[in-house]
Amino acid sequence: MTLDPLTLHVASALLALATGAILYILPRKGNAWHRRLGILSAFGLFVTGATGLMLYGLTGGFNFLHILSLVTLVSVSFGLFALVRWRRTRNPAWLIAHYRSMSGAYTGLLIALALRILPSLLGGEMREMILPATIVLLILAQGSVQLLDRLIWRPTYGGAAKRERYAPSQRL
Repeated sequence: MTLDPLTLHVASALLALATGAILYILPRKGNAWHRRLGILSAFGLFVTGATGLMLYGLTGGFNFLHILSLVTLVSVSFGLFALVRWRRTRNPAWLIAHYRSMSGAYTGLLIALALRILPSLLGGEMREMILPATIVLLILAQGSVQLLDRLIWRPTYGGAAKRERYAPSQRL
């Protein structure tokens, strides 16, 4: 039995959606649970982006959704690269880059989910609503993530001996 790209796409998206939600809920980052779930989430996001490049059912050819799949692949790859760089240098800027890159990829997954659900809820045709809805959701999601990042989440850099918040001048 072979898996078609759509089935693999949906399954990996659901994996990334579930593990990403748990990662956001976990109070401490960097522990064994965070690393294990992060591997599953990154794998799910990467497979979702890769299989998204193989789907042509909406328009019959290459479209802007394929560009979003490429953005997901680049974002996850850069997030993993930033994590490796942080482990080597312990420069907090790389940790923040990892956090922002991975949270951006997860936000993109949430936008894709909303794009799939909203047309059926609003009773419209998906082909008619997808471009304007994507633009609106991207603006809302990016604004929300930026606002929450500045006001609430404020990622911390924790060494073995201390945990301190970044001063605004030390943030990317």
